[in-house]
Amino acid sequence: MNLDSHFGNAVFRYRSIDALLGERKELERQTIYFASPENLNDPMEGVRQVYWRGDRITWRNLLRHYIICLHNRFFEALLTEDIERLTPNTISVFQSLDNFPTPEAKSLCEACIAAVEAGDLHAALIDLLASAERNISFSELQQLLRTVHIDWLFTVHLVFAKRDLAPPTEGNTPDPSGLVNLLRTLQTTIPQVQDQLSAHGVDVLHEVQQHMAEQMTLLSATQQADVLKPKRESLFFEFTSEYLNSLLKLVYPPWYVACFSARHDNAAMWSYYAGNHRGCCLVFRKQETGDRVRLRLRGPGGYGAGGTFRSNLDLPVDRVRYTTHEQRIEFFTNIGRLPLDSTLRNWFRDDDGNTSSLAEHLNPEKEEAWRNGYWENFTPPLLRKLPDWQHEEELRIVISDILGIHDSHDGRTFTYDYNTLDGIIFGINTSLSDKVRIMRILDKKLESRTVTEPFKLFQARYNARSGRIEAHYLSLMEHTRSE
Repeated sequence: MNLDSHFGNAVFRYRSIDALLGERKELERQTIYFASPENLNDPMEGVRQVYWRGDRITWRNLLRHYIICLHNRFFEALLTEDIERLTPNTISVFQSLDNFPTPEAKSLCEACIAAVEAGDLHAALIDLLASAERNISFSELQQLLRTVHIDWLFTVHLVFAKRDLAPPTEGNTPDPSGLVNLLRTLQTTIPQVQDQLSAHGVDVLHEVQQHMAEQMTLLSATQQADVLKPKRESLFFEFTSEYLNSLLKLVYPPWYVACFSARHDNAAMWSYYAGNHRGCCLVFRKQETGDRVRLRLRGPGGYGAGGTFRSNLDLPVDRVRYTTHEQRIEFFTNIGRLPLDSTLRNWFRDDDGNTSSLAEHLNPEKEEAWRNGYWENFTPPLLRKLPDWQHEEELRIVISDILGIHDSHDGRTFTYDYNTLDGIIFGINTSLSDKVRIMRILDKKLESRTVTEPFKLFQARYNARSGRIEAHYLSLMEHTRSE
């Protein structure tokens, strides 16, 4: 008998046998793991179209921040073997001149900044950026920073070498005059191009330049294949893009998701998420609270006297939207991860104490409205996937980690009460032995279940007449367990 109509108040979670009964023991431990964006199946998830619109103060501070991170990256490279790759996660975007561990370390970084800022290349770049009365896209800023990167890396190396902290630089000192002329030419010609092609045309132009630059990088790397070690590749070719991607950590906190579905009958999902139909589909009972659907889970809720404490949380379950639309967000006016005084000092003020007009949103009378808008813009991109995935009818719980309580595996592992688990659907190919193993776990777990709704087992079967996978209620198994 087909009892699909009994799933009106349910959300579904497809799981493989390995996840349920293997090392993770999700069924026995009653766990739901919140995955990081890197572990999701759509690389476009959570993507925001970030752009920059700054003035001389904010651009100068961004370039200074780039040099601070480059200084730290070079120091890290000195301590790393050539065969090791420098990972993006170690780019120190939260570093500023305020929080260096020692006066000596701060002095070294300040010397690197002074050396770079004394060069004509820095002056040409900041003039170009400060005069651009338009949005600077990710691809354009990436291309501009790549233009100066090798010269600035050489300058940083030279500062370290003068202090006997690095071997002497090899070869002739690079001549930046050609790059300076290029930046000056761009400063003059880009406004003319914008008048003729529009801002969108400028973006397309930079995307083409980026495409060409990526090919030139690949060609250069191929020519240096015999000497191109992973560390050198990271430092010379990958730092700029990794820096810009890491820079976005200053905007919003890390986020993690637990994925569910509004349907239990999708063959592709049974195959992909439930081990080629050998796994199961868990049936959770959702709670309707106003206009939101919620699921009760137990997980880290904050910090207490004894460290992180766990509590019951009624977490919103939201529908994923399937669209190609991306959220646009301006970087400077959405830095939200730093304390207010640090944001003002390191991003919106110059050495003379002048404050950028772009810091207006941080004024006391406007800060609350800005903060509300900031959080309203946080979740929507995290509930967006490309239309190619719309067959999943995905639902998801999103958690943010502004307190840093979810930065470990345990911190992202939540548990559910069996009172919220209404049933399990066995897959078409679930083996008899795995069903028995699941039943033995359930026999123990269901003893403490207190809700009046019966726990139900179902068997997924393909109906050739309807062309659908249907869930059939195993009524005899319910009768056996209730005796």
